[in-house]
Amino acid sequence: MKKILLIFTILPILIFSGCIDLDLNPLSEGSSGNWYSSQQEIEMSLNDFYRTDFFPIDSWTWSDDMVWRNTTTNVQNGTMTSEDGTVATRWQNFYKGIARALRILNNMDNARAMGVSEASITQYEGEAYFYIGYAYGMLAFHWGDAILDKTGMTLDEAYTISRSSKADVLAYSYECFDKAAERLPTSYPGIQRATKGAALAFKARIALRNGDYETAATAANACMDLNVYKLHSNYRDLFTASWSDEWIFFFRGDVTLKKYYWAGSDVLNCITRLSGGWGGVAAPSYELVCAYPCIDGKPIDESPLYNPKDFFENRDPRLAMTIVPFATAHNKSVLDGTYDPKDYVWLGYEYSPAPNRTTVLRASDEAQVGNTDSKARAEHAAYNGLCFKKFIDESFLENGRAGAPTTYPYLRYGDVLLMYAEAMIELDRCTQEVLDATINQLRERAYAGTGLTYPRVIVGSQSAMRTVLRTERFIELAWEGHRYADLIRWKLAEKVYNTPSYFLRRAWSGSASWSGDESTVSAEYRQLIQNWKDGNYPIGGVPQIDENGIADLSYMVNAGYIVVASERKFDAGRDYLWPVPAADRLINDNLDQNPKW
Repeated sequence: MKKILLIFTILPILIFSGCIDLDLNPLSEGSSGNWYSSQQEIEMSLNDFYRTDFFPIDSWTWSDDMVWRNTTTNVQNGTMTSEDGTVATRWQNFYKGIARALRILNNMDNARAMGVSEASITQYEGEAYFYIGYAYGMLAFHWGDAILDKTGMTLDEAYTISRSSKADVLAYSYECFDKAAERLPTSYPGIQRATKGAALAFKARIALRNGDYETAATAANACMDLNVYKLHSNYRDLFTASWSDEWIFFFRGDVTLKKYYWAGSDVLNCITRLSGGWGGVAAPSYELVCAYPCIDGKPIDESPLYNPKDFFENRDPRLAMTIVPFATAHNKSVLDGTYDPKDYVWLGYEYSPAPNRTTVLRASDEAQVGNTDSKARAEHAAYNGLCFKKFIDESFLENGRAGAPTTYPYLRYGDVLLMYAEAMIELDRCTQEVLDATINQLRERAYAGTGLTYPRVIVGSQSAMRTVLRTERFIELAWEGHRYADLIRWKLAEKVYNTPSYFLRRAWSGSASWSGDESTVSAEYRQLIQNWKDGNYPIGGVPQIDENGIADLSYMVNAGYIVVASERKFDAGRDYLWPVPAADRLINDNLDQNPKW
């Protein structure tokens, strides 16, 4: 085994780890004076790192690949402050983790005196350096300049220390990752912990997020050269599998322990109304739908294969693996009378958001039942007609729909391939060999079993390759929690977050459901039905796709196909960095603040 399986077990260390704050003598370690008195205590401290408090997952509501009804978060609407809970918690937890890791390193001589083997000490040091490298890299990404502690601060020093430059913080992050990679094995017999591959892959991610393409290319290539990881054979199955050689660092949900991650932690928001959920509250964005190229590899505004009246037709197979497909009014099988509802069954029911479909097939007994996944029967059906399929399977219907044992791939090999490709593109050293080893491998995997030949990416200009790469990251990593970081590091947040999010025209004005008589419903609902009949539901026309793979949907509002769900706001002079937490600055006058905060 060669992965980091981040799954909670009932151990004493977790009983007293609920409170996470900046504490140089954390209760979970007794005190600096009496902890680390045995090998077990050292290992307990290391075990405690492997949780999301120390490896935080970005909220899915921060990105533009999904919409959350008509709400936004403070990340998207410009209301973050230096007192924000997420900001304070992450800053504190990173430094708490760093303090613990430094104490582990400072106690290795004691471990030797206790008779701990050099092999074990090497592993402990590797894990400690691994976390320090990760934490400082994330601090540099979110805050730029950061407090840099290499030895372990006293309390007096913590109250007076100043921030070091981002360059110095990154340099130490890289140094720690290198030390981790030197000490950690490529795999462990029977257990999963930090590995050499994880250290290299995280170094590549940190370097890429901070614009250091040379370091990113070198680290990603070194991870690839280990020949430890490989792409999962099927893209769809990757996100419902119980194990994969593609996962490098991940969190695995557990029903017995009631620990769930990503989609599995919020089942009701992820499944359709007919299957017992809330259907579409967390929905794929129109921008995501429009980003998938056609099977000729061209964007939808350039490909002659794109059919705006059936937007699933002739599209990259990952579209139908990520978003629940359905037949539009102009689907071929609908037009020629061969439509089979069984082809569109999802979680036990035919899925159709059509505004005039009052009933659909129930697969268990082939009966027609009320279609609460359509605005024909339910106002709060999918707000844009779309539902996520990625990560979701029948396990979401089990366990009382309280949580599903999905795996959240915090870092996977497919991302490493994209990181290497991007770094080489930005360095203007991208060759056909690089493309074939990275993007084209991902495309080949996506098309496997479809009977279609994948559209091979051919070397072109740097700008053309950048467009391909950014689009590929958008769709390959859709709904995996990396999009916010991509928009920040590409300096695209100021464009994306200063445009609205969208959903369908509001369908309701008092009537309970549609009986088939259009005179009984609102004018807006009649417009929805007409849009469906015309083939402009939920996507209308052909949006223009820019050089970053992002669709301009404003014309759809003007045409009456969709409406603004919520406005977003981003201050380019402020919001690319997070504020230093106000509480920390109150007790340390030497902590300066980022611009405009």
